[in-house]
Amino acid sequence: MNFKRKIQLGIATATGMLVVGIVAVPSVTNVLHAASDSVSLVSQTAAPTTVKATNQTVKAISASGTKGNYRVKYAKAGTSSTTATYQQTNYNTKSDASSQVDYLANTQGQRTTLNSGTAATVQGTMGKVYVHWNTGSWSVTTIANTQDVAGNPTKFANHVNNQIQKQDLTSKNVTSGAVTVYDTPQNGQANSVQWQNGKQVAKVQGQQANTVIKIAADAKN
Repeated sequence: MNFKRKIQLGIATATGMLVVGIVAVPSVTNVLHAASDSVSLVSQTAAPTTVKATNQTVKAISASGTKGNYRVKYAKAGTSSTTATYQQTNYNTKSDASSQVDYLANTQGQRTTLNSGTAATVQGTMGKVYVHWNTGSWSVTTIANTQDVAGNPTKFANHVNNQIQKQDLTSKNVTSGAVTVYDTPQNGQANSVQWQNGKQVAKVQGQQANTVIKIAADAKN
């Protein structure tokens, strides 16, 4: 059985602290596969070819799969090491697709307001500061090292909120969407943007938050 890693936020303990854990949940295996519509070029997908983010430029280096189920890999300009991926998957039902998107409707925490007037919640635990908010059909969670935002717990969240608004990411018309990003580069491509449209799910993962958000915003779907 295949498993995926999923961050769970907003579970209150007896002390009022946020419980954040990594749990393994079964992934959906009944994926629909097209017969003779193979993908080998990025232009055959909804993924952008070149993305210029705040702190780096990445370019698609490969595309593989079918028109319904494919993966595009990105590398920094001048390198061949994968730094981000874009994956699209078609599922048998809308329910199957929905279970693949880590949308969070509500979280526990201290209420705060971001610099755009967006209502959010803040919690700190295990050396991390978690800020969460919802906008339209999207949920957004930012994770920063406590020392990085000690004087301003919403510093990174404000940066992310400004970025996704400027790039109209959460204006995408989706069934549901979820953004989870860190304030420092993640070797395991833990930064992610996921969104569902009916039975289809698109997912961008990468080492840099800015890059992941920009790839998702520039996607054609």
